[in-house]
Amino acid sequence: MERVASKAVFFSLGNDHFTDLDYADDVVLFAHNMDDLHGALEVFETTASQLGLHISWQKTKIQNLSAGDYTPCPPVCGHSLEEVTEFTYLGSVQSTTGRCQPDIIRRIGIVSTAMHSMNKVWRQTRLQLQTKLRLYQTCILSIFFYGSETWTLLQEDLRKLEAFHMRCQRMILGIRWHDFVRNTEVVDRTNLPCVRDVIAKWRRNSLFGHVVRLDDHMPAHRALSQVAAARTGHRFGRGWRRQPGRPRLSWIQQIGDGTPFSIRAEWSKARRRGHSGLTQRTSAVYAI
Repeated sequence: MERVASKAVFFSLGNDHFTDLDYADDVVLFAHNMDDLHGALEVFETTASQLGLHISWQKTKIQNLSAGDYTPCPPVCGHSLEEVTEFTYLGSVQSTTGRCQPDIIRRIGIVSTAMHSMNKVWRQTRLQLQTKLRLYQTCILSIFFYGSETWTLLQEDLRKLEAFHMRCQRMILGIRWHDFVRNTEVVDRTNLPCVRDVIAKWRRNSLFGHVVRLDDHMPAHRALSQVAAARTGHRFGRGWRRQPGRPRLSWIQQIGDGTPFSIRAEWSKARRRGHSGLTQRTSAVYAI
């Protein structure tokens, strides 16, 4: 990766440069233009071949994550690369728009299949309600909330998630649409938290605190600190300017109430939780 990074393939965030994301045998390369990316891929293939490894060109995709126009990439080592607008990475859909709606739609589809596969369990009259709810939390919600800590949610996204969560609870309770049971009555019977609370209070805050407590030299901590600093009034660099128009809602604005004071307070609070040993590990969740 050092030889690939020497081809000036990176994106800048403040004074920090980020060249790639690595997980097991999956690699994501960043580049400002197609010429840099083309050269980096050639160096990557050449370096890997010296170790008896080769890039899987069939699985290699190109995705434009900026607002600029897409420039076709010329063939690399005789192989043509496919341009995509959505790519599933580590179980989550990464969209060119930067929105989480495609991932939410995919999550709902997967969870809907899992719910219907357990119809016999939900219809079982001999099982107590608490047993069914525990199964729902373990087998269904763990899939439903996978990757939700990284979502930047709009009101429309929350409505979709809450509606599906409510539909699942009605299925467990055996309530039909013609029974005219209010949502408040369903929540009183199941006593399950709403989607907004689960994501905001546990999932997102857990990820935020984990990254805050990483060592200062870790890339994830450096990136988050730069974003938090920009939100609290600091600029990424001398040449950085915000794009014209109304700024889009960002992930960091969902921490606390989104104000600079609240973000700084949550940062300090996350640091203190780590030093006092109050943090807890969450249960493992598997990507589907």
